[in-house]
Amino acid sequence: MKPCGKLLLAMLLFISTGCAQSDETPAQTIGPRFHYETSYDESGIKGEAIGWGKQVPLYKEYKDAPKTRLPEPSPSELSVAKALQQRKSVREFSEAPLTLPQLSRLLLSADGLTQSRGGIARRSAPSAGALYPMEIYVIASKVVSLAAGLYHFQVSDSSLELINEGNLDDALYAAVNEQAAFVDSPVYLILTARFDRVTKKYGDRGYRYVYVEAGAVCQNIYLEAESLGLGTVVVGAFLDDAVNGLVAIDGRDEAALLLMPVGFPAE
Repeated sequence: MKPCGKLLLAMLLFISTGCAQSDETPAQTIGPRFHYETSYDESGIKGEAIGWGKQVPLYKEYKDAPKTRLPEPSPSELSVAKALQQRKSVREFSEAPLTLPQLSRLLLSADGLTQSRGGIARRSAPSAGALYPMEIYVIASKVVSLAAGLYHFQVSDSSLELINEGNLDDALYAAVNEQAAFVDSPVYLILTARFDRVTKKYGDRGYRYVYVEAGAVCQNIYLEAESLGLGTVVVGAFLDDAVNGLVAIDGRDEAALLLMPVGFPAE
């Protein structure tokens, strides 16, 4: 066979092989699909079936819930640079309780009000469009002067709204598949996202912004815990329906994203 004939045959074989491989390529999984369909091009979001959220209040409120006002926290003596250097994940805790001022420092540093600019109340974590979709629930097990139970951090007035009084440790332990970090901690923080608060403006691309914001809030908690001599770890492996049910949210408009036990590190 002449060289040009061999080249033509090789090209045909390459094309046919490539087509066969393309036919066998599995369907795109949900992660890459989500990233592609929420990408921007010149005409806007690339996806064809974009979900837009509904208008919801900036602050979620439990109107009839008993409230505990959080005390004004004292300033930290640990520099941000030192806290970053010392930050680590802690999975074993002592049985020592937290105080209400310590819990106040954690929550206000996580996502509390910090300043007002242009008539908009700003918080300690950045948020796309200043829409602040993150909500923080507290399962208090051992906090001095605070009844055990499930609370919602009310950002607007820096308070805790009591949702359900009583010990919830066993229910949470089952919901996280009995992870060791959920045995002795005096406080458990549940970070949830109210997605439609953001998708109302940004469509499904708002989910990207929510995940970024969750990371910022999570790091704030890590750094403040370090400054208080406490320990924590971020946990993303849990039974979604069980945790969502524990805090009475639907898992669609609002869903749990991260859990963080907080306490004094075990010796």
